[in-house]
Amino acid sequence: MAIDNGLIIDVGMHTGKDTEFYLAKGFRVAAVEANPRLVDQVRKRLTEAVRSERLTIFNTAISDREGTATFYVNTQKDDWGTLSDSFAARNVALDTDLTPIDVECTRFEKILEKTGIPYYLKIDIEGADIQCLKALGGFHDKPRYVSIEMSLRNFDDAFTEIAQLWVLGYRKFKVVNQALNATVRCPDPPLEGKFVDARFDGHTSGPFGEEAPGAWMSLDEALERVRDIIAEQALYGAHGRYYNTWRARLNRRYRRMFGLEPVGWYDIHAKRDD
Repeated sequence: MAIDNGLIIDVGMHTGKDTEFYLAKGFRVAAVEANPRLVDQVRKRLTEAVRSERLTIFNTAISDREGTATFYVNTQKDDWGTLSDSFAARNVALDTDLTPIDVECTRFEKILEKTGIPYYLKIDIEGADIQCLKALGGFHDKPRYVSIEMSLRNFDDAFTEIAQLWVLGYRKFKVVNQALNATVRCPDPPLEGKFVDARFDGHTSGPFGEEAPGAWMSLDEALERVRDIIAEQALYGAHGRYYNTWRARLNRRYRRMFGLEPVGWYDIHAKRDD
């Protein structure tokens, strides 16, 4: 199954901001979203793209099996919807409310069999990103570029994600701080697809491929960066020792004063050289 250079797969479509950006860049998009309310909203807003078959939406959750599953809709932060019991417990601990619903679920291999292998694969599904990566192992060809939301709880989880990318043949990496999305702009002339004068926020993954912010790093450089991030998260992240305390506020002020990156959440971008 050869790579379809005109296709992007958006796993974790959410409100469709990333999907809309990819369409504007000139790509066809296959989007995956478990929350039926969000799917209905996007289908209504992007009706023409659906009608012209530039956009295909799969209203399903990604799982390790076929059938139905309990999906936890987060009523305060709808981007935190998840199948994962541990992620659901985390979200409750962070003072958000959950509504469990039954949704269809499928293995990511089934999606790929229908869509083909994309040029770029964006994965952001709370607690299940690694399942999508493992599914790629069953296909000879792999996307040129992949991005996933990085695990922040501990170094071992983040290492496992990067190791899986390495096993799949990805050799260059970027670790992108999503808290800086508002400062990111697409290059003109473009490096991916058409130029789009887009604006990004906390509900977007931002530019991809060669347009993703920062320089490509080796495996060792990426792991060193991840280790530093995990150490910051242990102090000031959502589960950190000083989260939501005066120390965290002082740290934020210090970082702004000296132009340092905020402690945010991160995506790992990876590319193959072949």
